[in-house]
Amino acid sequence: MAEKRLPNLVIAGIVKGGTTSLYSYLSEHPEICCSSVKETCYFSMYRYGQLDSRYQGSADPFKQFENYFCHCKHQKYVMEATPGYFEGGANVATEIKNTLGSDTKIIIVLRNPVDRLVSFWKYKKSMIELESDLSLEDYIQQCESMPYEVRVKQENDRYWGVEGGYYANYLPDWLDVFGDSLQVLFFDDLKRDSKSFLQKTCRWLEIDADFIDSLDLNVQNKSVSYKNAGLQKLALSIYNKAEKYWRANQGLKDFLRALYYKLNGQPHQVGIEEATLEKIRTLYRPYNEKLAAQLTSYGYTHLPEWLAK
Repeated sequence: MAEKRLPNLVIAGIVKGGTTSLYSYLSEHPEICCSSVKETCYFSMYRYGQLDSRYQGSADPFKQFENYFCHCKHQKYVMEATPGYFEGGANVATEIKNTLGSDTKIIIVLRNPVDRLVSFWKYKKSMIELESDLSLEDYIQQCESMPYEVRVKQENDRYWGVEGGYYANYLPDWLDVFGDSLQVLFFDDLKRDSKSFLQKTCRWLEIDADFIDSLDLNVQNKSVSYKNAGLQKLALSIYNKAEKYWRANQGLKDFLRALYYKLNGQPHQVGIEEATLEKIRTLYRPYNEKLAAQLTSYGYTHLPEWLAK
């Protein structure tokens, strides 16, 4: 019997930071085998203190985790991507290292926290976890008015939008645990020049960077609103129940998604006041300054504009 393989490459953060696109692109590389579902969420228990819903009722959660990679053979890397790991800090980072080994590579993609918050808010609305007419201003108030000890619970993840941008609170733990085995990337670079971004990542992983030239670099997991809530709920249910199938048949998934968006998708009809955006910038500014200092101390010199100010 072939030895079962566990991931040695984990995209650990951040939510709405481009991790779905990065995971999808890297999964095409012949030297990388990806999990049968993008977010295995196995180590989420060390963030929340409870098993993720994927494992509820499982007789052997670790065996279930292993089975997400049972198709992986002799590729250099076995990969999963659960961006919610990042905010688990030292607890999650340490358990990943203890379970998967000290040679495990970690990728964290950071995004301007203002843009990430707006994207997170839209995403949670598209997932029908927030009211469709909830304004950004009211959403921020809901997040900030909820006590931290309540907001931190997994069932209240939809109110983690503001807190999720305090990157400086979590990054040092990951850097301390993984050191040079961790690479911090920036969404800005992925958006500006996806090919160069991916080639840089491949070089860090010491795999063929020229393979990226053959990829069709379309945006993945873009948040789109809906016309009919009932149809949206049905579509989400179908996707969640058959995620392994859709992952294994990306072409069919892309075709059906495009067809569905024509039928039930529509742009988010939102207007955000400049005063609201300035309030958010002010909120994140001290955390960004702290983050810039942290990254600089670890040798990151080419920082995006939102950190270089």
